[in-house]
Amino acid sequence: MLKKRTLSGLLCGMLFAGMSVLSAQAEEIEECTITFAYWGSGAEQAAIEASLETFQEAYPQITVNAMHIPEEDFLVKINSMIAAGEPLDISYSASWKCQFGEEGLIYNFYDLAKDDPDLNPDNYLDTCWWMWSETESAGPIMANVTPSLMYNADIISEAGIEVPTSTEDAWSWDEFVEIAQQLTLDAEGRNAADPDFDSNNIVQYGVMFAPSWNTYMPFVYSNGGGYLSEDGTEFGLSEDAAAEVLQNFADLINVYHVAPTSIASNSMPAAASAIASGQAAFYLDGSWNHLDLAEAECSWGVGALPISENYTTYLDGGSLIIYKSTEHLDATLALYKWITDPESSDEITEMFRTIWMPVQKEYYENEDKLEFWASEEFPARPQGFQEACVDATLENLTVATEINVKNFNEIDTLVSAALDEVFSGSKPAKDAMEQVKASVDPLVEGTYNGERS
Repeated sequence: MLKKRTLSGLLCGMLFAGMSVLSAQAEEIEECTITFAYWGSGAEQAAIEASLETFQEAYPQITVNAMHIPEEDFLVKINSMIAAGEPLDISYSASWKCQFGEEGLIYNFYDLAKDDPDLNPDNYLDTCWWMWSETESAGPIMANVTPSLMYNADIISEAGIEVPTSTEDAWSWDEFVEIAQQLTLDAEGRNAADPDFDSNNIVQYGVMFAPSWNTYMPFVYSNGGGYLSEDGTEFGLSEDAAAEVLQNFADLINVYHVAPTSIASNSMPAAASAIASGQAAFYLDGSWNHLDLAEAECSWGVGALPISENYTTYLDGGSLIIYKSTEHLDATLALYKWITDPESSDEITEMFRTIWMPVQKEYYENEDKLEFWASEEFPARPQGFQEACVDATLENLTVATEINVKNFNEIDTLVSAALDEVFSGSKPAKDAMEQVKASVDPLVEGTYNGERS
């Protein structure tokens, strides 16, 4: 209780001081309307909408026209708005933002930061920058997420298993497979290591995973592979070190039967529901699922990724981009700072305590700041969160694949289609990746930071 009162007092003091500064800044901004486009789950939408109301109370002369657009339709809508000359000041973004930068549609963050100490690049983590050249950036990640191993704590406890949260104690892949076999059960209660196990009648899977780059790339990097070749001139997932990892994931489905097939996955719930319902013991995906797990009110936990050597992972996330078409740059920057500040409002603070992780260094280096958003007293920060999701990530960081690889969207569309055949068991990973390489190589233009990714 003492810690809770301390955190609460700290929050109130910071918010009070912050509001005084905001009041002074608000007086300098003229009356205007700005358009803000974003996506997000129902919970994220509700938090953003509530925070925008608080923002407009702090800046009464700014009206925010907020547009919630489904993520799958987002880029099409943004492109149509740009083509039609419709007002657009600031928005969420994905890897396509770098192309927008190259086309001169958005501000270079470094230009915006020159005379604004609040935006000093030194304030942000080094691996979280969206660059389109060595000197031009769409800005730092708005809010971090990271690959995460989540689990149903009741299932794990019943099996007498202790999930490691430190990288020093992390399971090897083989150990993880053995545990997943133990936790995969058919309708008769036999596990996947039992010779009589019925793989056509599974009631509990040892593991489920999102079949995306965000899930498999930490394992590829840790195994000495890359999305691209060492010199960045060719596709890299066709190389042995990477193909081995992709085959390992496919084998979870087709050899060990500890993960659902593609067909079975279509009728399975999302990560939080799968864990909460006991249909999956483990789930490999992203930390954005932590909010849904907290709201499911189930017993759950997080562990270190099953990587026992050369542990490598990343922080990822989109960034807020500011369009050069804006006629109200001061007001737009005020909204940018509001949304990216973990302490701007109760609603934004709650997002940083559930679904988001900060990008500013001080929230990792200062113990009070760390506790402010990552205290394991919060429902979405289970015991071991700081070790498994904060320490394990910060101490083993590389730049996220989608941030660094040029033409990532176009390449990943081809790769994802090829991986469908791998995960279905139709083709070995090595063959599928070598086949798609012919289509991918013409799109390969290296990385934004010049290093392998």
